[in-house]
Amino acid sequence: MNSLTAACLFFLGMHWIISGSPLRAHIVNILGETVFKVLFSLSIFIALAWMGFAYQSAPYIATWGTAEALKPVSIGLTFFAFLLLPMSIFDKNPTLMGLVPPDQVTTRGMVRITRHAGLIGLGLWGFAHFIVNGDWASHLLFGTIAFEGLIAPMNLDRKYKARYGESWVKFTEQTSYIPFVAILDKRNKLVLSELNIWAALAGTAIFFAVMYFHQTWFGGSPLI
Repeated sequence: MNSLTAACLFFLGMHWIISGSPLRAHIVNILGETVFKVLFSLSIFIALAWMGFAYQSAPYIATWGTAEALKPVSIGLTFFAFLLLPMSIFDKNPTLMGLVPPDQVTTRGMVRITRHAGLIGLGLWGFAHFIVNGDWASHLLFGTIAFEGLIAPMNLDRKYKARYGESWVKFTEQTSYIPFVAILDKRNKLVLSELNIWAALAGTAIFFAVMYFHQTWFGGSPLI
């Protein structure tokens, strides 16, 4: 359990202490933006691999056990997450690794729904697993992923507002952190024709494949 705890802290620390704080600017001044992004991406890959291996070897210490009644909720959240993750990469979005400034973005497609589709998808996937797996190792692993996916967008919004100023404010007036809020507030509208159908189909196919092979690949059925 100590290894899993350390891996989760390393994962969060890389995001919140290295990338999400003023320390990032100092490191970028020394290494350059490209080198920083490469090293940061490598560290996150290492963190995720470490978390996965540590989780597999962690002891099972039950809290509420397997929450069978919540499995339908978990499946629904997971399906939405599997749609958000691939569909998040096809629309020009300033939150996608900060590659495009907000004044060069036309809010369309998935960005109308949320400006943080990838992170929200990751967070929902983690939360979906957190609620049905009642043991301490699962709380650590899936709680860390849920926290990073659902809470980290707040830190990104703060960082991008400081970087882009008024252009960021104008961008956020057209979209929302929480999915569909800008649409419900009449600040935007849902345009289904702008959504990438191939990404949606890919996410759906991956979802059903994971459901079918879940018992074989990971142990434990998500259905029963």
